[in-house]
Amino acid sequence: MSKTRVTSFSFVMVLLFILSSCGGSGGKKEVKEAANETAMIEVSISGMTCTGCENTIQSGLTKVPGVISVKASHTLGNAIVEYNPEQVDTLKIKDAVNGCGYTAVKVMPHQEITEN
Repeated sequence: MSKTRVTSFSFVMVLLFILSSCGGSGGKKEVKEAANETAMIEVSISGMTCTGCENTIQSGLTKVPGVISVKASHTLGNAIVEYNPEQVDTLKIKDAVNGCGYTAVKVMPHQEITEN
């Protein structure tokens, strides 16, 4: 009988150790903090002529580590890029646009338009 108690006690202690060390909330907290540290830029791009070009830009840029989202527009000739400045800089984003076969003409901070 005492052997069973020792085994059960050991199992409970190991389980408590695993649960306390793996908490789960620590990883989520880090993700939230990283998500709060984002920036947005507007990249003027020449050479886009269709929605296929938009898709190429969006696909290429979202593969860059640190780029969170991309919205390209061939009619406006630009892409709005949300990124984490701690992981990627604007020069790498510009190089990625150029690597897709287009020309990143100008990079500037993105000004969101708000309606009153």
